[in-house]
Amino acid sequence: MVPCYKRPEYTKRCIEAIEKAQKYKDTIFYLVDDGSSDGTIDTLLNCDLNKYVVQNPYSMGLRRVIIDFMDWVKKSDYNLIGKIDNDCIVPKGFLSKILQLFVDSPADILSPNVFPSDAAFKYGSPDVANFGYRPAKVVGGLWFMRKEIIKGIDFERHDILGIKGAFNIIKQIILDRDPIVGWIPDLTFQDLGHWSGKHPEHIKTGEHELYYQEVGRKIAW
Repeated sequence: MVPCYKRPEYTKRCIEAIEKAQKYKDTIFYLVDDGSSDGTIDTLLNCDLNKYVVQNPYSMGLRRVIIDFMDWVKKSDYNLIGKIDNDCIVPKGFLSKILQLFVDSPADILSPNVFPSDAAFKYGSPDVANFGYRPAKVVGGLWFMRKEIIKGIDFERHDILGIKGAFNIIKQIILDRDPIVGWIPDLTFQDLGHWSGKHPEHIKTGEHELYYQEVGRKIAW
């Protein structure tokens, strides 16, 4: 899933990177325009991906978007699901790498490393078992997981806009299922819109500052 709300400059680059990253087999991209009204929907509809596109008439908030995605996935035959934020750039061959890790290891939920936060080394422990990921108790906003983990879990649709409440979905999964969680240290996504503003391609404008305020995400610039 790629949830999109405003910041169309990032969305365009994110989708283009996914298109160029590799050839995809048995994969569908669930693309959501959460009421952006800025041309985002055109980027999603016109991209060269096997896709299912959702256009919300108004912003329902990231929590609702994720829950809708999970409810849709529960009715599908897919084995793995993931979330890529619309301000992130994926590296070449990212999905093949992730899929192989799920084949070769007992991991239930995996997050890629992220630049500029270097999250895999901040939150993950050393890979003493040599599985290819650093064990952890938490994951970030970018995650991939076995679909069976969410089977039977009901998520409440709180009336919360922005990103508030979205992280509690993952917390609920971890509390209910006690999954094996890890960070992939040698697979790094570029987080252009990271709240620190430290990525060299981060956009610092008044419009983007208003976005951070609207969705309830702090900024450091």
